[in-house]
Amino acid sequence: MAERIEDKISLFVKEQFPAFYAEDGEAFRIFLEAYYEFLEQTGNSLDYSRNLIEYHDVDETTQEFLDEFAKTYLNDLPGLIKSETRLTIKNVMDFYRSKGSPRSIQLLFRILFNEAAEVRFPSDDVLKPSSSEFRKPRYIEVYAPNLEKMISLEGLEIVGGTSGSKAFVESISSKVINKVRVHILQLSNLRGNFLRGEIIAKSSDGIQDEMPAIVGSLSDVIITLGGKNNKVGDTFKITADVGKGAEARVTSIADATGLINFNLANGGFGFSQNTSFTQINVNDQHLEVSNVINAAQSYSNVFVGNTHANGAVNVPAPFDSIINKIDNAEFFKLETAEQIVEQSSYLSATAFNSEFQVYEANDSVNNVAPYVVGTRGANQHANGDTNDIGTVVANGFIVGNSTISGANGTITIAPTSGTFGDQKKLTYTLAVGTHVFENGENVDEESDVTLALVAAGSSGTFSVGNIITGNNTGANGVVTAANSSSVSVNGSFGTFTADDYLTSAAANASGVVGNVSTVSVTTSGANGTIASTNTTVMNMANIIGAWTTTKKMKGQRSNAIGTISAVENTGASDLFFLGNTQFRAVVDTYANVSLTGQVIGSNATEIGFRNTIFSNGATGAFFANTYAPIRGRDSNTFANVVTVGTGSGAGFKIGTLENEEAITIYTDIVGENNVSNVSYLDCVIDGGNSAIGFLDNLTINTGGNGYSNAALITFSDGGAGGGPPKVNATANITTNSTGGIISTTVVQAGSGFFTNATPTLPSTTGTVANVTGNFDFGYGFPKDDNGDFTTILDNVLTRFSGNIGTIAAFSEINPGNNYNFDPFVLTRTDGIAKFDRKDLIVNLEEMNESGGSVIPFTIGEVVNQTVTVAGQTLAVNTFAGVNSSGDAFTPTTDNFDGLGVVQVINSTANTHGVVFSKNTTHLEVKDLKIKTTFANGLVSISTSNVEPFVVSATNLLQLQETNTTTTSVTARITGTGTTSESQVAKGAVYKFSIDNDNKTGELGIRRLSFSVGFNASGTLQGATSQAGGTITGLIMEDANTRPIGDNAQINADAQAANGIVTGLEITDSGFGYQHGANLTLVSSNTEQDIVVSGEANVHFTGLGPGYWASKDSFLNTKYLHDNDFYQEFSYVVESGLSLNKYRDILLKATHLAGTKLFGRVFKESLVNNAVTVANSTVLTGNVAANNTIV
Repeated sequence: MAERIEDKISLFVKEQFPAFYAEDGEAFRIFLEAYYEFLEQTGNSLDYSRNLIEYHDVDETTQEFLDEFAKTYLNDLPGLIKSETRLTIKNVMDFYRSKGSPRSIQLLFRILFNEAAEVRFPSDDVLKPSSSEFRKPRYIEVYAPNLEKMISLEGLEIVGGTSGSKAFVESISSKVINKVRVHILQLSNLRGNFLRGEIIAKSSDGIQDEMPAIVGSLSDVIITLGGKNNKVGDTFKITADVGKGAEARVTSIADATGLINFNLANGGFGFSQNTSFTQINVNDQHLEVSNVINAAQSYSNVFVGNTHANGAVNVPAPFDSIINKIDNAEFFKLETAEQIVEQSSYLSATAFNSEFQVYEANDSVNNVAPYVVGTRGANQHANGDTNDIGTVVANGFIVGNSTISGANGTITIAPTSGTFGDQKKLTYTLAVGTHVFENGENVDEESDVTLALVAAGSSGTFSVGNIITGNNTGANGVVTAANSSSVSVNGSFGTFTADDYLTSAAANASGVVGNVSTVSVTTSGANGTIASTNTTVMNMANIIGAWTTTKKMKGQRSNAIGTISAVENTGASDLFFLGNTQFRAVVDTYANVSLTGQVIGSNATEIGFRNTIFSNGATGAFFANTYAPIRGRDSNTFANVVTVGTGSGAGFKIGTLENEEAITIYTDIVGENNVSNVSYLDCVIDGGNSAIGFLDNLTINTGGNGYSNAALITFSDGGAGGGPPKVNATANITTNSTGGIISTTVVQAGSGFFTNATPTLPSTTGTVANVTGNFDFGYGFPKDDNGDFTTILDNVLTRFSGNIGTIAAFSEINPGNNYNFDPFVLTRTDGIAKFDRKDLIVNLEEMNESGGSVIPFTIGEVVNQTVTVAGQTLAVNTFAGVNSSGDAFTPTTDNFDGLGVVQVINSTANTHGVVFSKNTTHLEVKDLKIKTTFANGLVSISTSNVEPFVVSATNLLQLQETNTTTTSVTARITGTGTTSESQVAKGAVYKFSIDNDNKTGELGIRRLSFSVGFNASGTLQGATSQAGGTITGLIMEDANTRPIGDNAQINADAQAANGIVTGLEITDSGFGYQHGANLTLVSSNTEQDIVVSGEANVHFTGLGPGYWASKDSFLNTKYLHDNDFYQEFSYVVESGLSLNKYRDILLKATHLAGTKLFGRVFKESLVNNAVTVANSTVLTGNVAANNTIV
């Protein structure tokens, strides 16, 4: 243990002297005590020695020692320090240990200046390329059979049942995309990639029952047409019929030839930006042709017989040998042209093949293409020679696609007479004797198919007996077996395809939908074309497949149904090469490979087609062979096919219009087919034969007895050709105490009835009842298929309301690819073009002059004519109305504005008109007419009375049509007068001629208005030239012009192009896209109006729009490196002092070698905002007008 050291020695001096000093040496003792007391004083030796331990503590040491401490430990801090010295010395090690760091500088400023300081590094603000963090949200789109189970996944980790991918579900949301609800799971910590079609589950248990299935997100675009003038990095918005919000970026481009450049030569008039009203077609097939002629008769059955000495039977003649022909003929625009081509495989043809090969080897010296003669019933001698060729049924040229294998082979033939087809004579029984087949129509035999379903897009299970229909193909049939993954169908007509959506209108199939993945044909029905028929026997040509007795067949146009009872062969059984009896082949199989296409443009050497298809409906291409001519069905024009062009995909949309006019027009065409593909012209007045029949009610003729209450009556016939309807009709019965039927209730009205159906009554233990079904039949208009002759026309006809005008510019241009020709372009508005309003020729006299000469018109200038329409003014009052709820209200003239009105004059006559103007007390009405209905049912319309509406207190004016909000609006007419409406007919000059001597001229006017035409009287004047004159009364249409709606002239030129997109990356998957859907990619650059086309690959996890989580690489927040201030080895001291006051001290005390010092004055003030509230009182109440609380 350390001994205690006493602070004072002087206190112990007395005790150190012997006792005798007390008497003899007291003075000396006192001297020594005083001496030690002196030495013990502060600053003397004993003070230091006796307190050395305490003085070692800075807090206890003397100033002298403190100064020495400062010299030792604060030597690098010159000058006076602001902080307390003892405290500084004690903590100075913190400073020295942090030298060269921002902490040391902060301590230095506190020690020396008692100031706050902050150290900033300019390197933090130096631009660092690619150092910003870019984040891309990931998500999956799912189908949720159980919403609660899907919602339970939020915040949990999920795993893919197939891929094994894992992720955490951050949030769950739903979107409605194109009327389809899509569920979206936002993910984090994604590991792997989820796959379309797999089922997800919680990672914790892996249970997949009723868990969501991934429908996939847009993952890639398979480019079909790459556009042009694009650059790597360009971005596109992706549009589709289904799906929204996706974007992509160009990753690679290429240069190529064969892209189309569209040029607007004449914008015409009558076109709309509505793509369903105005249709744009670029030909999908382009033919170079020669020898275009028009025949007074068909070339069929024209041949030169027995002209070869080599034993030829018949030598076919090409169509250009026709005597009665018209050269320089034309194909009609929009007519269907056909190329009749057949294909036959054959057997036992060693000599046939040998001669065929020799002929082909000497093709350059032959004067005619190889040809064959088809016969039936040929006989042979024992040595193989043919002694009886049988009956000649066809002649034709071999035009290509020929394969030879030993004694067998296949040839493609262009018939010049008859058909080589597997012709059949079918004996059949009609389902309904009066519903017959038609000559020339195609007939389908029923098939048996199995349709595999994919889970995504399917819901529920069909029932046996349901009649199902493919929404995409129109194919239909009766279900014989079904489960959640497949449907078996017999009695199937039409062709189901993958991606077809199956539905049934049956009551027990409500909400059931099947998404077809694959189609397996169990028994394939045949099809063919009727060459001739009566009610029991049918001769068939163009046959595909084999006909089977006991099966049903159905006409594609007539919808007649017959059951086949017998099949007899009548087609060619043998082929003779060059018509020589020595070169025989036995027919094995036959196929009709004929093609048709609709002409959209032609000239003397070229023809363009749209909708080019084989006879079975598949997309096809014409054969390039001059011996396989094409023929226009309407024009009877023929042409040799020299070359078939290449190229596809070009197109555009109408971008902007000029000379716009707002119109309202009905688009239904009476010559077309209804929603059940039955021609409107085939429908009877009451709607029968339209395939739109349904059960309205039942008549109980006799109730019978012994029936069970609520049993069902079923109607399962009365469909097309007497077959089943689309959906059976059913009705419940109500019975009395004896089981007699006393009433019925329609349960399912059914659909697709052609005629009244026969009821199938439930079983009874007593007397059978007699019940009749009463069916209602509609015409099948798209807007209301049940509408008939009792329905107001406006309620069944589809109305187009919008603007039409002159095409001024294109948008969404797609240049296509691989074109080796300049295609034809058809831009047509059927609803306008079918009015056949062509350009006008107007004769003028008394024309305007200048300097004694007639002023000429300027080509292209606008001419207007104001046209007045007579009308009647009606003063009205005493308004009355009833709304749809049956409540009375008081209407005004506003309720009549723009609508049709009628005044009942008497029991047979009504006055009609349309309100075109109004004020609070008057209506102005045009289109005046009196409709009179006579007792015999005849109706007359008179427009001769200029004031047909009359003043009456009882015969009220009323709306001709009501709507969903009103059932009646009337007013009393108190006065009448005449008026007129001014309308402007507009046109543009496209040609003119002048007779200067007689001051007359002829003017060609291109129509620029639809609703208003030019009058054959009055004057015309050019808007710019001031030319004009008086119309002589003669206005005629220019027969050499196209009607409005079909008169735009758009040229398409094939040319080389740069910047064709060959690669894309998805930057935003969007939502709701379907796998395999057609996509249009529109550039984000508004100056780029050329689009890219592609096909959707919907497969993986979705990719959301990215965002920058940091901005280190952004120039707007960072600075460039300058090797001075903005560099890695500089720092800035921010304090309340200027740099010159501390620079030297800081450089000596704590500066880091190799760095550069900068200073910045930064003042920070602290304000004490403490508020003291004394004697406060809070009042509650209402604020009075004088702002006091009451």
